[in-house]
Amino acid sequence: MMSKDLLVTLTTSDLRSLIADVLDEKLKPVMTQENVKADPSALYSRLEVAKRFGVTTTTIDKWRRFKILPPEVKIASRVYFYKEQIVECIQRRQRNPEQFRNL
Repeated sequence: MMSKDLLVTLTTSDLRSLIADVLDEKLKPVMTQENVKADPSALYSRLEVAKRFGVTTTTIDKWRRFKILPPEVKIASRVYFYKEQIVECIQRRQRNPEQFRNL
């Protein structure tokens, strides 16, 4: 029976490169949030999104759960959405209103 252990040999530069790649991948969401903090006008709050769609914030929360809305950005435990993505979502709703019903 073969062992499932794997032994890998890496040079120091390969290991550094691997660590840098992993760190870049993990820190990318954090960097994005920092960019958002620099330009808060690029975001809508839950209430602003609700007003744009003409629904309640409860409906916005349901749409988030069902992944109907684009991914949110959380800053200090508050939920925001990128304005560009919400505008696209509103246009999609106008083209296909059935997707937003029965929730």
